[in-house]
Amino acid sequence: MNEISAEIRVASIRSRGRCGGAIFAGSTDAGERYVVVADYQLIPDGHLVDRGQQWLIEGTTSVREVIAPNGFKINETQIAARKAELIRPAGRNVINWISTNPECVGIGHVKAAKLYQRFGSELVDVVKDRDIPALCEILNEQSADMLCRAFEKFNVASTLLWLDRLGIPQKIGASVIAFYQDQAQAKIEANPYALISFEARWLTVDDIARKRFGIQADDPRRLASAIEEALYRGLSQGHTCLPSRDARAIVVRLLDSPELATKAIEQSRSNSQYQVVDDLYQATGAHFIERYVAERLRAMIRGENGAGQAGLFTQLDSNPASLEDVLSGYEASHGISLTAEQRQAVLTCAAAHLSLILGGAGTGKTTVLKALYAALEQIQPGIPIYQLALAGRAAQRMAEATGRESMTIAGFLTKVEPGGIELGTVVVVDEVSMVDVILMYRLLRHLPDGVRLILVGDPSQLPPIGPGLVLHALACIDSIPQTELKVVKRQSVTSGIPQVAAAIRNHEAPVWATYAGKPHTGVSFVPCLAKDIEATTQRIYAEVGGTGRDYSVQILSVTNSRVGGVKNLNAAFRAKYQTGADHVFCFDPEHGVVGAGTTDREPIKVGDLVIYTQNDYQLGLRNGSLGRIVRALPVTDADDLCCVAEFEGVEYELNSTQMLAVSHSYAITVHKSQGSQFKRIIVPIRESRLLDQTLIYTAVTRGIDQVVLIGDEQATLAAIRAAASSARRHITLPSLLEEA
Repeated sequence: MNEISAEIRVASIRSRGRCGGAIFAGSTDAGERYVVVADYQLIPDGHLVDRGQQWLIEGTTSVREVIAPNGFKINETQIAARKAELIRPAGRNVINWISTNPECVGIGHVKAAKLYQRFGSELVDVVKDRDIPALCEILNEQSADMLCRAFEKFNVASTLLWLDRLGIPQKIGASVIAFYQDQAQAKIEANPYALISFEARWLTVDDIARKRFGIQADDPRRLASAIEEALYRGLSQGHTCLPSRDARAIVVRLLDSPELATKAIEQSRSNSQYQVVDDLYQATGAHFIERYVAERLRAMIRGENGAGQAGLFTQLDSNPASLEDVLSGYEASHGISLTAEQRQAVLTCAAAHLSLILGGAGTGKTTVLKALYAALEQIQPGIPIYQLALAGRAAQRMAEATGRESMTIAGFLTKVEPGGIELGTVVVVDEVSMVDVILMYRLLRHLPDGVRLILVGDPSQLPPIGPGLVLHALACIDSIPQTELKVVKRQSVTSGIPQVAAAIRNHEAPVWATYAGKPHTGVSFVPCLAKDIEATTQRIYAEVGGTGRDYSVQILSVTNSRVGGVKNLNAAFRAKYQTGADHVFCFDPEHGVVGAGTTDREPIKVGDLVIYTQNDYQLGLRNGSLGRIVRALPVTDADDLCCVAEFEGVEYELNSTQMLAVSHSYAITVHKSQGSQFKRIIVPIRESRLLDQTLIYTAVTRGIDQVVLIGDEQATLAAIRAAASSARRHITLPSLLEEA
């Protein structure tokens, strides 16, 4: 081992300690590459380390053999740091502001990064001094002038640099600048805890406030921030409010003092930082959101402010061809027969300003929508209809099932202006069980009066990842017109899946079909110990016809990690089915051309089953799209295409950046499977805090012919009988909806 002192520019962060410390890789100006290991005493918060920063590192070196992203063994020099000093910020806030500002057209991220790499923190002075010749080392004269004018207009250059020196991440820095503009530095200096509102970590903000700004433990700003952080943590767990005892417990932990917690609660109550609803504490913002959603939906139920809708309903009532006759004509022309409940769902939705279509997987909700659309368009030709869903894959499936354009809610909010939405427009939102109250608030704010809103979903499926409940809350309100579809169409009754799903939905122990060791129908349970769950999954996968080449058999896991999780199973199936397959290569900024890999550092090869994990509207892929790597392409630099992949029967060419959104999909989580269906599925189950009745129900209803559950049967039955996780969320929307 040797002693070393080096200035290292960070290229990648390997790990950030939960209680501080970090492991990061980088290189010196001479091109020497190192991996730095710094403990919590040197770097109290690992999130302070960012790519592009330059650190002075002193310590001892050692050479270690590791596995590179391409799967090969390499030697790397590691420094066990005894001193770590940030000597040059990453400039991320400066770079991000330049590359995203509409006043700096043509100066993208690459050029902005080169500017900062060339001038460092002095870039601000170069721009302020309008040193055009210096800027022209990177830019042309027109772009250099444009950059100087942008900085003059917004007057945020010094603030951007100041945020970098504080170690504020670029996403948070961009939000701070967007909100406060040229007052950002003054506002944060006046109250550093304001950063909490922009999703900065409490540990980081408290450390900055106490050490850099000298704020005392009992400072009112710190006490108010602790209350805010406690309620934010409730939001992150799905609650829109917290019982007083739970909120107080969090504040005590944050402030490390029961006395200060009491003082914080009393202070915040007096300044209206939160609302008290019975024994529940609710942030004022969350209270406003739930109240707005409730008031807007109540107004829609009553038909208030719906002039456009009233006109449409008048046409429906007075038209000589009644809606019943229209539906009969639709049945005859399409050779189908709607069930009584499907017909009732169409009639209900046609007559109401706000309505719900509820039903489990495969109960014919799409059939109802297609019949409804046809009827409305026959009575009022040209009526605008928007189909929305939360997830990209759900929107894609909705479009395929109805033959109509569909988009994500986020896409609708971005692409469709409220002023362009006509009176009488029909807006249908599918998979509403996944929609949280914040997104519903944004959607309702976007919709003008006079719009018919139809919400579709299954309240027995998984609740939203974000805070609050919408569909679960609305389904319990008798005043909201709604129809529940109960007859399952997707799976045949003889498969046994509908009966098992119904039992799980009712929190009852199902009757399992006997597993015969081959493809058959029904829902079976194969008990095994946790240590055997992955081997058993592989065995049953092969027995029911899985080949590792398609999605005829799909594994749905409860968790991402640990035994029986997505990571372990994907690694095991790759090892079994992909030995000897050709590597896909991509360009990595730290290592150059390397074997492409997932975020779990698993190599991607030709033939791999993969899932795309982002909505890429330019490419045409949705988050959750399932596919397969078809062939590798030669790669020499960052601009080269890496491979051809087939998703949903369409081939796409992916570059190095797009490959970052690719993960293996021999196994996917149950959450990712929502909106999809598979001929046969396997669900490995072990005891976990994530195991829940809604999760098991969602998993089982993804199967068409056969479902095989594997693992801990007692934990499974206990989860089925227990109250669903959605029932344990603290929300106020139901009570607000029932107010007179």
